[in-house]
Amino acid sequence: MKSFLLLPLFLLNIAPRGNSPSFVDPTGTYILKGEIKKNRIVGHYGELRVRLLDPETAAFCFYLNAGYPNYASVSLMDTLKYVDNRLFYTGKRDSSCSLVLNFTAKNVELMEIYSNPQAGCGFGSGVLIPATFDKTSSDVPIIQDLSRKGQG
Repeated sequence: MKSFLLLPLFLLNIAPRGNSPSFVDPTGTYILKGEIKKNRIVGHYGELRVRLLDPETAAFCFYLNAGYPNYASVSLMDTLKYVDNRLFYTGKRDSSCSLVLNFTAKNVELMEIYSNPQAGCGFGSGVLIPATFDKTSSDVPIIQDLSRKGQG
């Protein structure tokens, strides 16, 4: 008889949960470290700062640099809807391309969704890449223009 009473509890534990992922507070600072060779950063590197304003809105600033030899870079700052642990950014210069920032508790994955891979989402070819930024702090960051970050 006891086994029948425990069966509903067991089934509740293994039953599929809703498709909605558990909420991740994206607030914090995320870093992408480039590879260093001969005192030069040869891989992509960057920084992302996010501040959750309410459960459905986040402000962010973003900087990504392609590294040596041309050090091409992109920077963004905006306030976007935060849905299912993701921020979606569509640029004003190229509406055929979107950036998706997919957050977990430990990192954020940057992805591009585009119709023309050569366009580079309006930022130039090769500057934006799919990348994973590691979370380095959960403190509330300062949201500011990072476009001059790579300059001395």
